[in-house]
Amino acid sequence: MYIGTNFWYGANLGSTGPGGNRPRLLRELDRLHSLGVDNLRIQAGSEGPNTEPWRIIPSMQPEPGSYDEAVLDGLDFLLYEMNKRQMRAVMCLNNFWHWSGGFGQYIVWAGGANSIPYPGDYDAYELFSARFYELPRAVELFNNHIQFIVKRINKYNNISYTEDPTIMAWELANEPRRLNLTWVNHTTCLLKQLAPKQLVTTGVE
Repeated sequence: MYIGTNFWYGANLGSTGPGGNRPRLLRELDRLHSLGVDNLRIQAGSEGPNTEPWRIIPSMQPEPGSYDEAVLDGLDFLLYEMNKRQMRAVMCLNNFWHWSGGFGQYIVWAGGANSIPYPGDYDAYELFSARFYELPRAVELFNNHIQFIVKRINKYNNISYTEDPTIMAWELANEPRRLNLTWVNHTTCLLKQLAPKQLVTTGVE
């Protein structure tokens, strides 16, 4: 049995760039460990541009296929330190909501909209975000991110993410509403091809 919590900002705390604070990260990991928490759900993807409001900055992926090495280093460092404390990670790869870029940013990158209608009306935003499933280019860009992250080798221990016992599961997205089962099946198959030893979860509430 695991005791878990959300720790979505962990990679940013571990970053060597803006927003990074490794002493704070280590304090928080130590405190969680002392409380018996041994499973952390963390963002393994956040999308730019960093000029957008109401989201994590700096983002992991400011532009399609372009990555912030400092944030990636922060993710490596986070996993390395979690393993020292025998903690396990659920790696959340995308987000239905706007606060990390997520589906909305992939829609814009794919040409499905000129801008993100930031939520004042969550029902309207839900309809907008669900368009992601039906945009082949948006799905393709996300699949590229999956392959980039899952195939990564941690700089701190030289272990492939696919072989890292710290990573318990890959999560398709945070709270993916209006779920498209075809998308779930295709994305799950991709993840199981890349990481057959690790679990896959949808992220549904």
